[in-house]
Amino acid sequence: MTADLQPPRLRGLRLALEREDAASVFGRILGMEAAQRFFLDGQWIEVNATSGDALDLHCNDLDTHRTHLHRLGVETLDCAALGYASALRLDAIETGACTVHLREECAVSAEDPHAPGARLCALELAVRAPERVALHWAQMFNAPNSRNGNGLPMLALDGVDLRFLPPAEGRLGISALHFATPDIAAWTHRASAQGFKVDDGRDHATFVALGVAFRLRAL
Repeated sequence: MTADLQPPRLRGLRLALEREDAASVFGRILGMEAAQRFFLDGQWIEVNATSGDALDLHCNDLDTHRTHLHRLGVETLDCAALGYASALRLDAIETGACTVHLREECAVSAEDPHAPGARLCALELAVRAPERVALHWAQMFNAPNSRNGNGLPMLALDGVDLRFLPPAEGRLGISALHFATPDIAAWTHRASAQGFKVDDGRDHATFVALGVAFRLRAL
């Protein structure tokens, strides 16, 4: 690992889902008004009918990350050249999983809407070659890699784990969201009220909505 390169932090993600239906479903599950973007504790989830899923990662030093990626031969698009805020975009073909926007770290405004306590703690990425893609991500973002309890490859970014697994039913990209929340009962009640089958225990629960698995654990 490169000593002066810290793993980036997950700030948000975009799910390629039909906007109106997904916004309504996600809003009811999260207990928020239907919107394109939902705010958790320092993180956000956006539903948008785009061509693919995307992660928004923030780093301490964008120049260092740019140099590191170029040394690995990873092609990036400098969004500043397009008139946007300073950021690098790595397309899915470069990551093997989904698009990544890498930005300079910035403070989360105290005025931003948020859901205190509830946060994303892990993501599952369905990819064609989990072992290879996990190693590639570990190299790109200088993040420690390991295996989960099922022997699948995973790596730790700042504040969130990424778990890589083969695709199911042909879906590539973000296949599951892991949440830590102090209020599992409310989430599962809202999911059940919408007709989703919930598999729950004392301190965990799982259900699938719009092809995305929600995995909850007690905070």
